[in-house]
Amino acid sequence: MLQIAVINESTAISDDAVNNMIAAFGSQWNDDLDPVWGVGEAEFTFVPKGTQPAAGTWWVVFLDDSDQANALAYHDLTNEGLPISKVFVKTILADKGSVSVGATHEICEMAVDPWLNSAYQDPQGVFWAGEVCDPVEDDQYGYEINGVLVTDFVTPNWFGHQFAGDVIDFKMHAETPFEVLTGGYAQKWDPQKGWQQVTGQQAARSKRAYAQPGSRRERRAREWKNWQSSEHKFADEGGGTAPPRKMKTADEGGGTAPPRKMKTADEGGGTAPPKQ
Repeated sequence: MLQIAVINESTAISDDAVNNMIAAFGSQWNDDLDPVWGVGEAEFTFVPKGTQPAAGTWWVVFLDDSDQANALAYHDLTNEGLPISKVFVKTILADKGSVSVGATHEICEMAVDPWLNSAYQDPQGVFWAGEVCDPVEDDQYGYEINGVLVTDFVTPNWFGHQFAGDVIDFKMHAETPFEVLTGGYAQKWDPQKGWQQVTGQQAARSKRAYAQPGSRRERRAREWKNWQSSEHKFADEGGGTAPPRKMKTADEGGGTAPPRKMKTADEGGGTAPPKQ
């Protein structure tokens, strides 16, 4: 089973508050997301600040903002070159958003597209980034798991494959494939301009609609060749770390199961059908 370490480096949220979210992280991943997207099961473990996470784990790191992420040497991948999600707590709070929604947004998207290299082709031949929470981004679309508000996410039907069903997103807010709700956004590929963002009217007024340095959208646009493994020094390592592993290419395995290849919409996204 995939192991995911949850680390709190933020000065704006307590360890207890983060710990209280962890059960909801696991429930959403294993009970809701996995049956829809076939991501496999995962277990989340809180790792106290300064403690070295277990080898081979993916990371979810709570940080104040992108500046703190850089200062603490949390970059585009873990120290081992594995997937990482960064939750910018102060940025979310400044936008009057829910930290638990922001965290589960990052976690769900890491689950479905850990290497930020999936895209799906619409009937007009345009490729859309495989970000499953962006189109339904906003607290108003979320739902509670044991009192913790978590993000909504789209199903493979949002990407408009040939046999798409009626359930476009998990909580059934969207009505048609490729619909971007007013609080959401999405990215599509322009051969001349690169990744371009489609932004809902409400989201256009939100700071979260703009890609922060180190965010998934910014990393996708920056491309793998410019990514850097984290070099964070944990206290229990005696103030030093082993040199970070070189990021491996997809055909080298990347230290995990190989990333999914880019699929066209009429391939159905290569996943199990969503819940009805």
